[in-house]
Amino acid sequence: MKHSITIEQRLQALEDKQAILELKYRYLNACDEKQPDLVTACFMPGEVDINFGHIGQFNTREDFVDIFKKLGCHAHIVDMHHAQNPIFLALSEDSAKTKINMRFQSINTQDKTSVELGGYYLDGFQKTSEGEWLINQSSFTINSVKISDFSGEHSTVVYSGNCMPS
Repeated sequence: MKHSITIEQRLQALEDKQAILELKYRYLNACDEKQPDLVTACFMPGEVDINFGHIGQFNTREDFVDIFKKLGCHAHIVDMHHAQNPIFLALSEDSAKTKINMRFQSINTQDKTSVELGGYYLDGFQKTSEGEWLINQSSFTINSVKISDFSGEHSTVVYSGNCMPS
């Protein structure tokens, strides 16, 4: 027996997908613009599952944002997140899972270093009782790294690989 989907259900699924993508882009823009309050607002309150590898694993949005402020919210840190190729792995009326590739560049104008990362987010989303989508799970897997030093006359690659150096 084939399950029939109404036009209203199809429209709601499209609206939900768009809201989820906009939430992810809002989060990445807030990171680049050093807006910790907006970063916080992208995640569910209470317990969440955030695993950003070398940056850390976090059980609350507040714990993650504390590290974000310490590492990234400085005038000498210039970050650029570029999300691409989103895929919805699951979508229901109140939850979703996505895989979104990301290219990331961080320039430290104080230390004269830059880091370029490639990888992907696996994210979980929950719709609140008010109908707002928020992130409740996020992990980032690195698949390429290039670290450069531009303190001398020429930029020098000091590390490249498929994971962060130890």
